[in-house]
Amino acid sequence: MKTTLTQLPADELPPRGWRAAVLCGLLALALALRWWAAANNAFPTVDGTQYSAIAWRMCFRGQVPYSCFPPGWPLLSAIPLRFMGAGDPLAMLRAAHIANVLLGTLSVALAWLLLRPRLGFALALAAAALVALLPQAIVLAKSDLSDIAYGCGLLGGWLLLERRRSLAAGLLLGFTYLVRPESALASLGLIAWQWRAGRRVPWRLVIGHAVFVLPYLVFLKVAGGSWDVSSKTVALSQSLDTYPGLGYLGLIGSNLKLLAPLLTGQLGLPLALLCVYGVARHRGAWAWLLAPLLTVPLVTNPMVVRFWLPYLPVLLLGAGLGSRSLLQAVAAKWPRGGRAATLALALVLAAGLAVAARDDVGLVHRNTEAYYGLKDAGLWLRGQVTPETRVADYKPYAPYWAGCVFVKYPEFATAREYTAWARNSGIAYLVVNVKTVQQYLPGLDALLVKPLAPELAERLELVHTCLYERIGDNTVVYRVKR
Repeated sequence: MKTTLTQLPADELPPRGWRAAVLCGLLALALALRWWAAANNAFPTVDGTQYSAIAWRMCFRGQVPYSCFPPGWPLLSAIPLRFMGAGDPLAMLRAAHIANVLLGTLSVALAWLLLRPRLGFALALAAAALVALLPQAIVLAKSDLSDIAYGCGLLGGWLLLERRRSLAAGLLLGFTYLVRPESALASLGLIAWQWRAGRRVPWRLVIGHAVFVLPYLVFLKVAGGSWDVSSKTVALSQSLDTYPGLGYLGLIGSNLKLLAPLLTGQLGLPLALLCVYGVARHRGAWAWLLAPLLTVPLVTNPMVVRFWLPYLPVLLLGAGLGSRSLLQAVAAKWPRGGRAATLALALVLAAGLAVAARDDVGLVHRNTEAYYGLKDAGLWLRGQVTPETRVADYKPYAPYWAGCVFVKYPEFATAREYTAWARNSGIAYLVVNVKTVQQYLPGLDALLVKPLAPELAERLELVHTCLYERIGDNTVVYRVKR
């Protein structure tokens, strides 16, 4: 009896109960790994501090502030935050971790539901295991960012639509718009696909979207003063202003050169190429879920790995379909070579994946945003400031832990200019970290020596010092004299 690529023959399939146990075991492992990674991360990200601040205001003030960060993800993280400490910055971080750990585990289950009917038990299990165990996917679950919520929204919306639950699909995809507005490209593509397939407007899908999207657009008009599709379009406007004319095409090309290799860096070159081949050759309506990727190179954001991860299940679907067509072509020409070709392809893909993932394993435990000095300085400041106190820093970490207003340093050439700016801007404290000064703010270097120059000492008072074995963590806090 011949074995197809999609699944084993019926008499060789594992018993149904055993298959369910294997899937439950995989989900339990995914949950445990994500929980462990999140528990070892006590540092927020830059954008995460803004998301957490919005979540706090939603949760304890009943306010939805106007921000370049859409309200969908803060609303999700506000759910666990409601049961935690209202004035605790660590609670805000842990609330985001709880939401991402649960959503990260859900993403494995959603990937399985997407892949199982199309690829069969064995391939779907292997792909779901990759979603569960890929180091960068675990790293996302210990973060405080919106990527996992966005990926779950896209995939969940498609699965509901595939099961003819158009209204529920529209509601979920509409909420996903509040997480990442670029999801509109996927939604518009799916609406057009249903319109063409059914020869009529899919009103249930459209109405489901409208429930969330239209109030958000009205909110942008009232709070922002003009009609817009997203508060994030400011990034596009800034990119167009910075790179006018043909320079903008250069920006897109440069971003693509940086973005594309990040996929091979996660999956290895063979599997990444197979993903692209499979999506291109077997594209169906599900391929519209990849459409939002088109927006990533359009702005000046740094190109980072997490831009790929929400689309991982869809890319793996393409890889599974592509591998099946490739091996079927081999079997058609060399009927006896099918088993050997399958084994060879599996070994090549596994080797490429192992090489790519090896570099990322250390990130599961290591915290890339571990600014110990900024955290400790912020915790010290909690006893010195009010929520309205303005604290200057390059990164928002010290004000986040202090619970006060963050003001980002501008770029000046000398420390004297910084002190004049601080006094004129109503800044109460300056936080000066060795690492950020060396990398970004050389003009503040004079504040890292002791004693201060007389013209600086008459304007600033050293009030707190944080010293560590790693010099880059060393941080000082100055009070601005009035």
